[in-house]
Amino acid sequence: MYIYMSDLANERLKKKVDFDLLKPQNALKKSQLANDLVVVLKQKVAEYPATHQLKSCQEFILFCAKLIENLVQKKDKIDKKQLLLDVFKQIFNLQPPELLVLDATIEFLWSNWLICKIPLLKKSVSFLKKKFACLL
Repeated sequence: MYIYMSDLANERLKKKVDFDLLKPQNALKKSQLANDLVVVLKQKVAEYPATHQLKSCQEFILFCAKLIENLVQKKDKIDKKQLLLDVFKQIFNLQPPELLVLDATIEFLWSNWLICKIPLLKKSVSFLKKKFACLL
């Protein structure tokens, strides 16, 4: 079994510092969250046929906006709308005119109260179903 030098260095550092206590903040946290979203959304995009234009599909934009709304907390101090625009730009290589259309679509969804957090009751029911699924 071949061990890379970076693995050895990583092990030595873990003995000295608890990495769980070091949390990314500000720009690093935003880029980490954006990268995670890009990975998840690319998997979602792959589930749909190539003929479906997801970059202009309001249902997909709403899905992504709700995902961001439920992932990003106020204490993170991340602009959710800008994060969504950045993620779409990265996934679909959007040009400035397309970004303006996406921006207007997000504003429409927000102004009509379609972007919202998942209610706590719904989260609790889902959690309990998963937790006690083995008993049923």
